[in-house]
Amino acid sequence: MGNYLHLQKFVSADLLRTDSKQMDTKKSETEELATKFEEDGYVVLKLEGIDDLIDEINTDVENLLASGEYRTNSKIYSYNDSPRIVESWRYSLAAKSLAFNEQIIEFLRFSFDAKPLPFSTINFLRSTEQPLHSDYVHFGTKPAFMLAAAWIALEDIDHRSGPIQIVKKSHLMPEFRYSDLGIPVARSLGDIKRHYGLYEDWVRDYVASENVETYAPKLSKGDAIIWKANLLHGSPDCIDNKLSRRSQVIHYHFENTDLFYNPSFSDPASGKFVQRDVKFIPND
Repeated sequence: MGNYLHLQKFVSADLLRTDSKQMDTKKSETEELATKFEEDGYVVLKLEGIDDLIDEINTDVENLLASGEYRTNSKIYSYNDSPRIVESWRYSLAAKSLAFNEQIIEFLRFSFDAKPLPFSTINFLRSTEQPLHSDYVHFGTKPAFMLAAAWIALEDIDHRSGPIQIVKKSHLMPEFRYSDLGIPVARSLGDIKRHYGLYEDWVRDYVASENVETYAPKLSKGDAIIWKANLLHGSPDCIDNKLSRRSQVIHYHFENTDLFYNPSFSDPASGKFVQRDVKFIPND
């Protein structure tokens, strides 16, 4: 009996050492990714054990499309006839579960030192063909840049299908303000569309003048590309827009944010902010 207890203590201690090494390795990997995130503005995570969840999301989205009872993005931000399904989490428990994926949440918590709060899901069937842009032009915060997005491939992404592209390190650009271009605060949806078109032109000019390169990471089913608020991204190059490109993007704000505002109706330079009423996705 004594030998058994001695062996049990030895095995337990050995397991504890193994667990400790694994935890140290995981922490080191997270720190490396967080450093890359700070430097490049994005990282790619391979999400573990979510194949069945992804299949469920794809089925739910197909059923939602068949029902016709879904909401889409504003036409202002549509560039083809493929629907961009918003708030899928309201209809699909699987889509909602993906918004709280542990790997994504823990990485964002580590990187921002604050609890991530998902507030938006958009599901895509094909490429958006949307020009390069930053999410921060849509979702302003104080303090600045308390925003991130996770774009998850729900299938292997064909390079001809208009894959997501990013401009590495573009998150280091100064905060864009419409007033910097002499554009007044929007007063209507028509203003928003016109002003946003001028912003897209400004981004094109910036990319051309700075001679920066876009990069389309090869993404397989279950890969998640996570980017910072100010990183330029989009899908402007699509060889075949009939090819599927199933994906889900989730936007996150963070605790300890003082204000969420709408940049189109605000003028930060003069201290005018129009608050956004953000409704976070409940984790229940």
